[in-house]
Amino acid sequence: MNKKKMLKLVLLVILILIAIFLGFTIRKMIIIKNLNQKVAKYVNDDNHYEKIINYSGSTTTTTDYYCKGNQSVLFLNATTATGEERKLTNYYKEEKVNTYIESSEDKIALLDSNALPSKVTIVDIYCGDNLWDLFKIAMSTSIKNAEYNGKECYILSLGNTEESYIEKATGLRLKAKDGSTTDGNGNTIPTIVEYHYEFGNVNEDIFIEPDISQFKKIDNI
Repeated sequence: MNKKKMLKLVLLVILILIAIFLGFTIRKMIIIKNLNQKVAKYVNDDNHYEKIINYSGSTTTTTDYYCKGNQSVLFLNATTATGEERKLTNYYKEEKVNTYIESSEDKIALLDSNALPSKVTIVDIYCGDNLWDLFKIAMSTSIKNAEYNGKECYILSLGNTEESYIEKATGLRLKAKDGSTTDGNGNTIPTIVEYHYEFGNVNEDIFIEPDISQFKKIDNI
């Protein structure tokens, strides 16, 4: 085979590889765009419950978040490896936040505070502001089919540290691997986050605040 034919063959192989790469990337662009469109209707929903369970090393943190209209409440419960529990509750009404913190030592209240954590938002899938942004995201993201808790999902992976199970029907994030922690023995443990949702069933009673007389009022932490 002469050099000219060899060059044509090499160029043909390169073009085929480029076509395959573009085909896979365009498929991922379509999937990401469709998932983002499906989840969009949930992002600003003002009557829903979301439960987030974060497993980070020896600590498990559970967040229960309810919102309805201009009211919302966040319950955060952290359990350490020793079994110690710490609870934080934020009641939000428009711009006002009342915070209640409970531990084995004390119960304190911060009224009309700006305490963290902030309100929980349903996570959408970032796909950029234009086709070029979407293309770059799709190019660097791995997508494969999976099932989680009986629901058909896509697994979206970015490198070895970020991985999300996204429900195909809704675009909602059901599970994620978000970074890692190192234990006392130097072992790397992935941080796993699980998400659960309910829509349209929030009861007004959940926004009733506890008896303030059971707490010590302070100005800041």
